[in-house]
Formats: sequence, structure tokens, C-alpha cells
Amino acid sequence: MRLFALFYSFFLGSSFLWGAIENPGDLITPSEDPEEVQGILDELASHELEEDERYLLHPANTSSPRDTIVSFIKLTQRFHDLISSEDYSPEDRIEVMHLFGEIQDFFDMRNVPPSLRADYASAAGIYLREIIDRVGLPDLDHIPGEIAMRAAIAEGQPARWQIPGLPFEIARVNSGPEEGRYLFTENTLLEAKAVFQRVREMPYVSEAAKDFYYYFFLTPNPIIPAEWIDALPDWMLRDFYEQTVWQWFSMFAVILIAAFSVWLLRKVLKRISRERSALFRHLCMLIVPSSAIGVSLLGYNLIDDKIFITGEVFQVVTYLLYLVLLASGIIVTFVLGTVICDLVTRSERFEGRTFDSHLARIGIRIGSIIVCLGVLIQGLQQIGFSLATVIAGAGVTGLAVALAAQSTLRNIFGSLMILIDRPFRVGQRIIVSGHDGTVEEIGLRSTRIRLLNGHVTSIPNERMADAEIENVGLRPYIRRVSSIHLAHGMPIEKVNRAVEIIRKLLEPHEVSEGGIHASDDPNAPINYADFPPRVFFNEFNRDSLNILMIYWYHPPEYWNFLEFSQRINEEILEKFREEEIEFAFPTRTVHIAGTKATPFPQIEGEEK
Repeated sequence: MRLFALFYSFFLGSSFLWGAIENPGDLITPSEDPEEVQGILDELASHELEEDERYLLHPANTSSPRDTIVSFIKLTQRFHDLISSEDYSPEDRIEVMHLFGEIQDFFDMRNVPPSLRADYASAAGIYLREIIDRVGLPDLDHIPGEIAMRAAIAEGQPARWQIPGLPFEIARVNSGPEEGRYLFTENTLLEAKAVFQRVREMPYVSEAAKDFYYYFFLTPNPIIPAEWIDALPDWMLRDFYEQTVWQWFSMFAVILIAAFSVWLLRKVLKRISRERSALFRHLCMLIVPSSAIGVSLLGYNLIDDKIFITGEVFQVVTYLLYLVLLASGIIVTFVLGTVICDLVTRSERFEGRTFDSHLARIGIRIGSIIVCLGVLIQGLQQIGFSLATVIAGAGVTGLAVALAAQSTLRNIFGSLMILIDRPFRVGQRIIVSGHDGTVEEIGLRSTRIRLLNGHVTSIPNERMADAEIENVGLRPYIRRVSSIHLAHGMPIEKVNRAVEIIRKLLEPHEVSEGGIHASDDPNAPINYADFPPRVFFNEFNRDSLNILMIYWYHPPEYWNFLEFSQRINEEILEKFREEEIEFAFPTRTVHIAGTKATPFPQIEGEEK
């Protein structure tokens, strides 16, 4: 059956090729004529890559289990030869880093975090090569190639091959970017270390990559001179959890120095910026997380490339590094939004436009929060959380936060409504919910008002957005409505005279063209074309005759208004005294009426 399938496949391929040669006119697109570039093609065909170039450029061949095994042996052998060489050079380092990344192409890494794939694969590759060198492999003819796997798939057999005597399989990937490639399974990736520990004391079948584990896990980067390591005491060279003691000490020293440098920089910048402007303080705050990112990357390079920490320990270090980078990146994004807010609101464009500056500040702040969420989601995905899990978790967390912080969210939306509707501005006097004072700040959560008695009150923006607000600061004038009480017995002539006196006191002294009063006229603030003073005998009170006086003071400067009103009051008192016009004082007359009281009747039996 297998022979028939192979023959059938060969027959179809041959028939197609023969038809293409015999009937070139049947091609939909004519073949390209190589005549113009034949010389270039000949030169390219005659070139052969050097050995170093071939290893540097040739990718992992995983088109069948046989190709995967052969390519894996080639790549790991080259890797071993480079890191174990005494003549290691910077040029070799470029190839080592390339091979370090290429090893992951032999493993199914779909469930491994992107940030850890190279480290997982390199460690598993060394374990796997050490195991194969001790256990051995079957003859190459017994490892299925591409044609054999196609035939097996055609027969309905699974597209996988297990290394004899080992729990390791090479299987065909049926989905994703690696579809069609034969890779070591995820189970192989996870079990390689445990199997290596069991066969570690077995003798080598092939010593071509002898001590691969030692050169990869227990030696520093070849850039560090070997005599430095040889000069260390024996206890510093002992193996402890796949790292030597000196590597542990070196790694912790790098971590402590990095953390101390960031802490010291933060202390220095905090002291320098203590008495400086808010913008300067925010710029200093931006330096600290930025330096943390730089120091973390430098420390990572020392731990990875110089001290050469490997294996699971390095995976933990990488995980912690990504957490530090993620937290620092979020802080940088948030503080950068604050710096942009400071720069934008300090520009001449927003000078005198307090509401526009507050709206721009809140918009930039919300934008920076959105960017922070994007950085958080991307960072969690790199650490190993799947995008679906992150989004689902963000949705659940967002719902929980929304339910727990309903009041805060309502206040934030209230602040947006205030900034959009603009019922008041910073610096204006308002009256809201019984509070009378000047607006000092419109924040995300609340509005701060400096009351007339000097106290500060904070009102949640949710209430401010729904409250009835009386904006005293927007009034174009101050209106005075005053009642002057005259005695009931006052003759009508004197009442009319009182009205005339008050009108005379309020009328303008000088009038310029256009109805605008001279600036040196003391009555100019209350005499405008649309707002002339009004005086009327308007009411009979219970104990007085009432004269109503109304005028509108421009501009609405309260202390000047009080001084003007005091002058008018003094002039009214003086004129009334001259005209003997008396003010009414609150009085009350009580009339008692009734019959003469009679004595109590005498009760019978009472002694006289």
C-alpha cells in the first residue's frame, strides 16, 4: 500500500512536469527569459558559502523528523564548538547569539511566553543533546524523511515520530505560523531536564559535544578571561542549581548595585526638586523610572552575557526584569502625560483660558491612562499571559472596579461635564448648596471653593454637575434694592420732596457724547443708558411710607460698591435733615377695649 502511494505521487509529479515542458503555451503567465541576466545567474550559482557563513545564515530545517534531527545535531554541534573554544572572538559572539535564537526553531513554543522562549529552548536543547550523546540514535535510514511522513499521513497514521528508548517526540504542527514543520513537542521541552538528570552519569556514545552542559551552564561568557575563573577558590566553582557559587554572588551583586543606584538617584532628585516648580519636579520624577529601565537592561546584559546565568534561574531573572520594565514603562507613560499637561497648559495659547487648560489637562490625563493600559496588556502578553486571558481579565477587573468605584467614576464624568458646560471658572465667586466663595481648583474628583470666611470646602463634582449654581463672578453689575421708610404722618409734599432729593443725588453730574458718563463723575458707575437709577414712592407699610431706591453699580467691584453706597446714604441723611424729613421708626400701638369687671359671686355657706 505504501509503495503504491509513493508510485502514485511520483506519477502525478512526473506527469505535471512533462505536461509543463511539452505545452508551454498552456501557462497562464509566460516564463521569464533569463538571457539578459544569465551572467549574473551563473556567478551566483558558482558561489559556495564558507562554513561560518553557512551556519550563520542557514535556518533550522524541520521539514521532516529526519531533517529536524540532522539539523538539530548540526546546530548544537556548532554551538558547542564555539562556546568551548579557547579562541573565542567578538565575531564568534555574533554567531553564538544567532544559534542561541535558532535553537527555539526546533521546539513547539506556542504555549511558552515570548520573553522566555529563547531561554527555555536553549536549556532544553543542551539537555536534549546531552541525552542523545549518551543514549544514541537509530540509523538515519530508520528516521522517517519527508516522503515517508507524507505516505504515513496518506495512510491515516499520526504525523509524529518518537526517538526510540526516550519519551521525546517530533510531531507535525497543524496550525499557526509553524504549520507543516516537524518540531520537538511541548512535552519534550518540559521533560528534557528531568531525563538528563537520570542519564547524567551514563558514558558518552559520542564525545563530539562532550561537557556541553558544563560549557553552557557553569562557565561565564568566553569574553571573561579563563585565568580569572581558574584563580577562584574551589568552593566558588561548585555547582549549585546549575550555577556556580561565584555566578550566584555576581548576580546578586549586580541586582543590589542596580537597585541601590536607582534608590540613590531618587533621593538626590527629590532633594534637588523640593523647592522647585511643579514642572521641574515632574521632570525629575520622569528621570527615575527611565533610569530604572536603563539600569535594568544593563544589569540584564551583565547577568545574561557576562556572568552567563542560564537555565531556570535565568528564566526567573528574565521574568522579574520584565515586571520591572513593565512597571517602569507604565510610570514613565503616566508621568510623561503629566509633563505634557504642564507644558501645554503653560503655553501662551491657554493663557487666561482656565477652562480650556483644565479640559486639555484631563484629556491628556485620560489619554495617558489609555496608553498605560495598552502598555500593561502588551507587557502581560510578553510575560506569558494570553491576549484573550488579559482582555477577559481586564473586562472582569474593569467591571469590578466600575462597581466598586461608581462614586469616583461619577465624579470624573461630573468634572468632564463641568469643563464642557463651563458654568464657572477658577477664580470666580459662586454660590452652590449654601456655600459662597471663590473657586480655587477643579479636580478630577471634586471642586475646591475658598469660602468668604477663609475656609476651604471640597464638593464632589457629581453634586456640582447636578446642583443649581449661582455664578456671582459672572455678574456685569451689582444691583442695590433699598427701601427708605418715612413716617405715616408725613405730608405728601414732603414725600414727593424726598423722592426728588434721592433722584437728584443719583443722577449724573456730567454727560459726554453717546450717553457715556465722564469717568470723573462720582455717579458714573450707576448711570448707564440701559440701567438708569430708579426711585419711587411705592408702598404703604404698617408703620411707614416706603420709598424704593434701585441702582446698578458698574463694574461689579464689591468694595467700591460699598464705598459708593456709603456716600449715597450719608448724602440722603444730610439732605433729609436739612429738609426736616423724618424717618419712620418701628412702633406699635396697643388698644385695650372691654366692659367693667364684676367681682366673683359669693359662694353659699361662706362666712362673711
